[in-house]
Amino acid sequence: MGAGGAGVSALARVFLARGDEVSGCDLKESDTTAELEEAGVEILMGHDPEHVLGKDLLVYSGAIKRSPELDAARAMAVKVVSRAEMLAQLINETDSIAVAGTAGKTTVTHMLGHILVTAGYDPTVLVGDGASARAGRSEWLVAETDESDGTLTLHHPQRAIVTNIELDHPDHFRNVDAVRDLFQWFIEGLPESGLAVLCADDELARELRPKARKVTYGFRHGATYRCEPVRPFPIYRGADLLGHVNLRQPGRHNIQNATGAAAMALEMGIGFGDVAAALHTFPGAHRRMEFLGVFQGAAVYDDYAHHPTKVRATIEAARELRHRRLVVVFQPHRYSRLSALMHDFARAFEGADRVFVLDVYSAGEDNVSGVRAEDLAHQVPQAIYVGSFERAKEALSELIGPDDLVLLMGAGDIKKLGDELAHKV
Repeated sequence: MGAGGAGVSALARVFLARGDEVSGCDLKESDTTAELEEAGVEILMGHDPEHVLGKDLLVYSGAIKRSPELDAARAMAVKVVSRAEMLAQLINETDSIAVAGTAGKTTVTHMLGHILVTAGYDPTVLVGDGASARAGRSEWLVAETDESDGTLTLHHPQRAIVTNIELDHPDHFRNVDAVRDLFQWFIEGLPESGLAVLCADDELARELRPKARKVTYGFRHGATYRCEPVRPFPIYRGADLLGHVNLRQPGRHNIQNATGAAAMALEMGIGFGDVAAALHTFPGAHRRMEFLGVFQGAAVYDDYAHHPTKVRATIEAARELRHRRLVVVFQPHRYSRLSALMHDFARAFEGADRVFVLDVYSAGEDNVSGVRAEDLAHQVPQAIYVGSFERAKEALSELIGPDDLVLLMGAGDIKKLGDELAHKV
């Protein structure tokens, strides 16, 4: 249930690859549901108790609180588990590596999975981008884990990477201390024989105290695995230069992400040459600085960024690409996030030449605070509130010319606008 979601769709792909009969439902069709259907998953629209007839297991998205399917399944004694519980079961029963953090976890999961695939480990990889999950035949599993609702504590992997710790999901966490406490609980759960790979550039991540062996990575001097912000970038272990990595994805944050994935792989015994070769061929994650096409001579990129830190990092990465002007279209995601982080959002767009702000994608939230997308546009000097996709396209049509770069950002449905601009619809 909620088959169009990134987490549930990844699990569906794994069960399908393992030979199970898989069906799914969602409230509306999407690219993800279409891809699942093409892969062999029976997709049904809407919710109906009859969907669970003859089923052995029902996995539901954490976004679903009540539903006739859930009631029917429990009445018929069908096993019912949430997405987080199902993921935890897979993690807890395999030779697993969990990737956690406020930002970067999708890319690091995909990078590490790509390294292990290239090195012949044939892992199962559960990436939260809705497109890159794979089911392997070995006992190895690499999984992106989600802190948004506190279910991180369900997971008990053998090894873990933590990319960073910041306040996000203010609908669940009262402050950043609560987020840090959750990650500390998670990292303490690693076995003493396990491994914790922590980002040295993030103070809260760096100071986590695992019982397992601890190594660090990042730009910071003193990191176990240290990188530098040049291309191709070097990786040092202590004072020893291991070699250089030629990464295709732009951005300082992606050098950091790649070093985190490399650190885990190297600690597992994979040679540096294999790590560097895999990262050089890394295709990039879906909706992470993803090139969609061209609009009026301008390159159009789409990104999932929906937190101030992610917005800032993505804009910095975009500025590394060839362009005349960088024009951003931003769709705020959730009223609670925009309200709690408004000050940080207002400073996150400094690298853009022009910003068009869309209406807030509510993700089912009520607007308790009364915050509006216009409030953000008023606080960013180069920003204009446009509201709808139609008005955004009109504004872009009047402004955009050859060699500009259009960057769409948000965790809602903004990719629809990108596909329209790039003539993919």
